[in-house]
Amino acid sequence: MVTNIIEGNPTKKFFIEMITRDISIEDAIIDLLDNSIDGANRINPNDYSGLNIYLIVNEEYFEIKDNCGGFSIDTAKRYAFRFGRPEDAPKGNGTVGRFGIGMKRSLFKIGKAFTVESQFKQDSFKVEVDVDKWSKKVRTIKNEDGSSDIIDDWSFTYIEIPNTGTEDGTSIRISNLNPEVRNLFADEGFLTTLADNIQKLLNFSLQKGLTIYLNGKPLSGKRVELLLSDNTIPYHTEGRIDSVRYKLIAGLGGIGEPKLSGWYIYCNNRLVLEADTSSITGWGVQPIPKWHINYVMFRGVLFLDSEETLNLPLTTTKKGIDATSEVYKAILPLMKNGMIKVFEFLKKIPQMGDEANDYRAMLWENTPKIGAVELKALNFSNAEKIFVAPPLNTDVIARKKNTVRIAYDVAKQTAETAKEHAEAKSYKELGEITLDYYLKLEEIADEECDGAEL
Repeated sequence: MVTNIIEGNPTKKFFIEMITRDISIEDAIIDLLDNSIDGANRINPNDYSGLNIYLIVNEEYFEIKDNCGGFSIDTAKRYAFRFGRPEDAPKGNGTVGRFGIGMKRSLFKIGKAFTVESQFKQDSFKVEVDVDKWSKKVRTIKNEDGSSDIIDDWSFTYIEIPNTGTEDGTSIRISNLNPEVRNLFADEGFLTTLADNIQKLLNFSLQKGLTIYLNGKPLSGKRVELLLSDNTIPYHTEGRIDSVRYKLIAGLGGIGEPKLSGWYIYCNNRLVLEADTSSITGWGVQPIPKWHINYVMFRGVLFLDSEETLNLPLTTTKKGIDATSEVYKAILPLMKNGMIKVFEFLKKIPQMGDEANDYRAMLWENTPKIGAVELKALNFSNAEKIFVAPPLNTDVIARKKNTVRIAYDVAKQTAETAKEHAEAKSYKELGEITLDYYLKLEEIADEECDGAEL
């Protein structure tokens, strides 16, 4: 009998109490949503119309149901309930699951009792677990020398149930919620934040036709939009590094919310980095400047796709990029190049002085826009690595509106004297007053001048 062995087996307590600590409740819920979306992707990767996920979140229980295809008993036995990803597991095929712990980690994070039901073609089964009882479950094994040992039993028991005849899908219900989870689920503020994060992180899937309901309310994806027209075309490039396909777009977005400026990175259509302006995406790393309000219109979108999810530069929580990844390090110079091209244009706008913000607003309001889903599928008309900038001429944009801009230069002292005399708070207001004065003096009908703007 060999006696100089030190056992390194994991314990259930470690998994239940420790592995769950590095993920938030929100991320645990979104992990479960990711599993449903993976099912939708297997049904039709191009269109999720007609596929639905229903979330019920309250202080009594948590439930997620979908009609996204379900999974078979064989998959449950070999992969879904395994702790870790077996070496013979099939490739992710466009999913975002990486290590084979997502569903179990989320279940243990949320509560002490759960039921998983799934219907897939002829298979229909249910797994019911009382976590406290399961954590104490053990089994006896026989050693080669005839002795026996008692070890943790990590297995789950399933029962086959009647096929309902409805659409294939999965249902998970978690009860006996952990105390901190129960408190969160009773908080309306948490539910609002959860809805907002789902709409942001899963916006690509929502834009592809998937419907997610949170406590009966349908959620809508928050579009990531860039300007696209004959004279405003983003910088773009695409290719493959090892098994990872990339498509990179850098261009112009809106000015309303500065926090929306920056890079958006999708891995297998899952948003993992949103509006990033940190050094991770090149900001503040030579030759790229730190983010400044002058770059408020910058929008960059990077799509990374791979059948083998482990090759994507994802962090374990799927809410960040692994900057040490060789794939990402190879793409970052292309991102910087796109930024430089767009910045050449953005740096010219402040030279317009007082008209700069009005120009930005007019550009956004009067130029067609394109969302992330359409961007990914778009074949650009311009050459790669070229940014086609819009004209720096307010009149070109203004002609598309019902209003026009009137501008003229006068001596500064003259303008100051007129502004003080007219009790105007700004030169813009002075311009409005002088035009109004002219119209009244010339007795021009007001209706002929509706919509005039200075």
